Amino acid sequence: MTAPLTIWICDPFHTGSHAAWSLGIARVFEGAGHTVVLHTLPGRHWKWRMHGAAATWAPLMQDAEPPDVLITTDMCDVAQLRGLMPRSWAAVKVVTMFHENQLTFPWSPDDPDRENGRDNTYAYVNLSSALASDAVWFNSKHHMVVFMEAGETWMKAMPKPHVPHLIKQLRSKSRVMHLGLDLQGWERHKDIGPGVGRKDVPTILWNHRWAWDKGTNAFMAFAREIIRRNLPAQFVILGQSFSRMPEGWESLRDELGERCLQWGYAKSKEAYISWLWRCDVVPVAPHQEYFGLSVVEAMRCEVLPWVPEAHAYPETTPSEVPFVSREDWIQALEDGVWRRGEEHKRACREHALQFDWSERTPAILEELNRVASIVF
Repeated sequence: MTAPLTIWICDPFHTGSHAAWSLGIARVFEGAGHTVVLHTLPGRHWKWRMHGAAATWAPLMQDAEPPDVLITTDMCDVAQLRGLMPRSWAAVKVVTMFHENQLTFPWSPDDPDRENGRDNTYAYVNLSSALASDAVWFNSKHHMVVFMEAGETWMKAMPKPHVPHLIKQLRSKSRVMHLGLDLQGWERHKDIGPGVGRKDVPTILWNHRWAWDKGTNAFMAFAREIIRRNLPAQFVILGQSFSRMPEGWESLRDELGERCLQWGYAKSKEAYISWLWRCDVVPVAPHQEYFGLSVVEAMRCEVLPWVPEAHAYPETTPSEVPFVSREDWIQALEDGVWRRGEEHKRACREHALQFDWSERTPAILEELNRVASIVF
């Protein structure tokens, strides 16, 4: 272990999985004897965060002792942050954690910035941030691979001269750093809550954001086909909602009627976990998934993932559980694939637990030591 370090964590989009990660990794560092200073900005207006987070934090650095390491995320313009740092901060090692990226993230068809080309601006903020960082962390190997591929393609489309050896520079400083999750002690929430629904009927889970990129269209089509065919099934709809819902999502609640056991964000973490334990399958066909935190949380409660053999799922789901694409969900339901044998339940639970913070801590601290020892 290195000597105790001072670490700044600057989280520009402090909500949901971003907030859980920054708080969790702060605990890991503090538990190892390091000093952590956490700075956050509200998790909204992501485009402004990418433009303005660096300038918002720069004044905090003027009278502060420079840390050994500063960790931020893809929602910060790191090149701008570097430029605004006081000269006394020149030796600070900067790490950027990529939860997602704007080169490969699927833009909503309703977002006008795609039509006028502004999406290229945010893509380059991510690329220049990676260039300006001493280390770049990706939450899955899949994410790192698609980022490098997209970066190379993106640069070829730009006017010459191109940034020389862009991808070679990025690969040399990039590492896969899977997310850590708080997954201990979830069994104590297994039998909490009212006894609703039928145990002989498949319970279908949605525990992702209520957003287009998570594949709400595929899930709504699946639910409506179940209703049309009058197949036995009940639903638990969890996840974070936003003021602007995917078209048709709100009406789905009325269409499900008594089939819907729960609709909306759980009132507490304990209630959320309790609902997960009551479910059988979590079908999701997202437009992107760089890790799949919600699926991992469901698997922790022995829920079968019905996911495609794509995105990060080959990393984050167990090999013992077969992939199920959206085209096969209805057939899988009719064939009873939702019935969970002990082997599959154990495989899901054990695979999920490898992402608990206690399991991730050794690799995290090893990587911190590597970053701290980088010589300019």
